[in-house]
Amino acid sequence: MRCPKCLHHDTKVYDTRISQQGKTVRRRRECPKCGYRFTTLEETKVLDLKVEKRNGQIVDFNEDKLEYGIKKAFNKRTVDNQKISELVQKVIEDVIAIGKNPIKTTRIGRIVLKNLKNTDEAAYICFGSMFWSFDSVEDFNQLLREVQKD
Repeated sequence: MRCPKCLHHDTKVYDTRISQQGKTVRRRRECPKCGYRFTTLEETKVLDLKVEKRNGQIVDFNEDKLEYGIKKAFNKRTVDNQKISELVQKVIEDVIAIGKNPIKTTRIGRIVLKNLKNTDEAAYICFGSMFWSFDSVEDFNQLLREVQKD
């Protein structure tokens, strides 16, 4: 990392802190040449992951869409933003661990369901009703029976 003041080619890191549920790293740096101190932020982004939609279209992975879908599952339920962020991060980690590129949206949906089932049954049912597009009340009852069984 170059010093922003004197443009010296190397700087020394003297403090590192992880923030925002492990998504960003804050580093305090010092230039050995001029002594200038500054902060850098590093953020992890999934850039090269592609998603195959149900209609066969391939699009870039969008973390905001994932977060929106998970938030929608918690509609009218009290949940803090940190819990949502942790769920989003866990789903992203699970998706990356699969190693498929592109990955189908249905597979991402199943990963979200698995994580919601372990976190909040009502959110799991809400997301499941959106994900599976039920045709009848019996389909919904089947999902309820599955949750009650576990």
